[in-house]
Amino acid sequence: MTNAKNSVHTVKVATKLVTKTILASVFVIVAEAGIAPLCSSSTATTSVYFIPHVKDYCQSSQPCAAFRREVRMQGSGILPGNRLLTYNNKTISMGNCETAFGASNQCLIPYISVAADPKYYSMGDIIEMPSLKGKVMTLPNGKSFVHPGYLIVHDKGGAIKGPNRFDLFTGTMGMHDERNSFGTNADVNTIMADVSDCSDRKNFWVTRRGSEQNEMKMAVIHEALEGTSSNSSMQIAMVANSTSGVR
Repeated sequence: MTNAKNSVHTVKVATKLVTKTILASVFVIVAEAGIAPLCSSSTATTSVYFIPHVKDYCQSSQPCAAFRREVRMQGSGILPGNRLLTYNNKTISMGNCETAFGASNQCLIPYISVAADPKYYSMGDIIEMPSLKGKVMTLPNGKSFVHPGYLIVHDKGGAIKGPNRFDLFTGTMGMHDERNSFGTNADVNTIMADVSDCSDRKNFWVTRRGSEQNEMKMAVIHEALEGTSSNSSMQIAMVANSTSGVR
């Protein structure tokens, strides 16, 4: 009888452990995918995405399973020869971009480009987040710049839904990379990887594409990025009608 009770107790404990493990796994998946209830309308619900490089996942230059999994999550990945592998297994040229291009057909700029819901935003809209202004950030190429407090809608994403839902691009640096100024290990004042964080520092407003204020803020972004990239002028050019990008 004692053995039977012990067996039942063991099964219950095991069941609780399995349940906790499953719930923890679900939480991680939700966090990575950026799925969470939205913050209040004036506060951004944010996550981050990046462009993985095949050399960081595979022993050869050929895409391996681990790299393909990350590409499906992020939208695209870098291959040798200035090429990108997209989430739908297409290989395309990166052109003059240092990382990738978004749905706007503009090069994505780390810490500046964001993905947003096209139901609410046009490519080229500017998201102003004052808490970022003045923060010094180091780009993947090692060069630093002072953030102007402005973000540009350059992309869209399947899980990015809602008027205050944004996915911020961080170049080749993943969300747990210690160099990532928006990642989980960043300064508490610049972390953007936590979709459940609805603090006031994420308060924002929008300047619509085509307005005089938008053009002025684009010029400020251009000045902030001056000297950080050989093609920064092309990167922040006013965008035309968007077409399908790598996400």
